[in-house]
Amino acid sequence: MSEPTVPSSSPRPESAPAALVLGGAGGIGAAVSRRVAENHALTIGYHHHADRAESLAAELRSAGHTVELVESDATTEKGVIRAFDAAEQLGDLATVVDCVGGWGYPRLTELTQEDIDQALALNLRSALLILREAARRVHDGGKVVLLSSAAAEVAPPRQSTYAAAKAGLEAAARVAAKEVAKRGVTVNVVRPGATDTEFMRQVTAPRAVEAMAAGNAMKRLGTPEDVAGAVMTLLSPDADWITGAVLEATGGLR
Repeated sequence: MSEPTVPSSSPRPESAPAALVLGGAGGIGAAVSRRVAENHALTIGYHHHADRAESLAAELRSAGHTVELVESDATTEKGVIRAFDAAEQLGDLATVVDCVGGWGYPRLTELTQEDIDQALALNLRSALLILREAARRVHDGGKVVLLSSAAAEVAPPRQSTYAAAKAGLEAAARVAAKEVAKRGVTVNVVRPGATDTEFMRQVTAPRAVEAMAAGNAMKRLGTPEDVAGAVMTLLSPDADWITGAVLEATGGLR
């Protein structure tokens, strides 16, 4: 089935570099997409919530940006290849941002093999597949940023699978950074803390949300725009000498 589309409006010049934001239609991903679209011909990869992706694309196109949508399951090889193929239709691929991820709160004593497989597929297998394709396709001097989580370092209770998967993502990004460095490609990670998104509110009890907001130095939840700002820092020319790094965007959690 072909993905839904929204008619383009005021396309950006063909010379704009191409970018791909996977998981780019909701929460942190949408905030990143809005920023990346300012100076790229953007492809947004999404898997669920087609209406949300279409709305975001319409918003960005109405502002004069070139934006295409691609429905792709980033936990599968086929889905990741589909997303990269779509992005390359807009030009030389300069930028890739991986915003794919999600979590639950399984108790370790109740953990099932299915829980483990699902968490690793969503948070780690997707990252490895995205890194593979980025290493093959991002042009010389390009930039890759992946989203991790403070859970990878803090290791909170009831997040064993999520913390393990995001820690693996960070390790894989450091390896990738070394493998592509000779082409001037940088690979970095942004590690958000508790961020006020619809998904976070859906899966987290209100008392836990309050505790998360009080747990950092700034005494508030992060916003998707806070995290997008950190991503853009690593995508800027000022970050050309930064690779294999993890940038914390946690409001002073530690």
